[in-house]
Amino acid sequence: MAKKTTTDTIKDIAKNVSEAAKPYVEKAEPYIEKAKEKAEPVIEEVKEKSGPVIKDVMEKAEPVIKEVKKRTAPATKVIKEQSEKAADAVKAATRDISESNAKKAAKTEFFIQYKDYEVRTEDLADRIRQQYVDAGHKLTDIKELQIYLKPEENTAYYVVNHKDTGKFVY
Repeated sequence: MAKKTTTDTIKDIAKNVSEAAKPYVEKAEPYIEKAKEKAEPVIEEVKEKSGPVIKDVMEKAEPVIKEVKKRTAPATKVIKEQSEKAADAVKAATRDISESNAKKAAKTEFFIQYKDYEVRTEDLADRIRQQYVDAGHKLTDIKELQIYLKPEENTAYYVVNHKDTGKFVY
């Protein structure tokens, strides 16, 4: 036998309440209809009577609205100009960021060829990082890595974070 979930129990209760309320809802429907019928003429009367009042309010408000527009026109103009300048600045910054991201996203490979060998600089940097880690350091400790390549010696000398030095023979 499957256990009833809380959701099932709530659904059952809602169904029972709905069934129990059905006769009362049916009895109330004619009264609701009568109330709607009686309210309709009142609603129409309110609309008719409020129309001229609304028109009068709008006519009286129009000179005030014009005066507010007139007085705020200089500020509105300045705000519009500043908004346009800000929009231009945002466009320029977006363009600069897009160009910067394009430069970063463009894949660049740098190879050094000397006599009978070729080395890719990124592979060399990866090997140096691994050597640094193998020496007991953490990879996350590397904040800055400078590599000095001496092709005639087949050696790369390096400095990590301006203090730890080493060399890598390739």
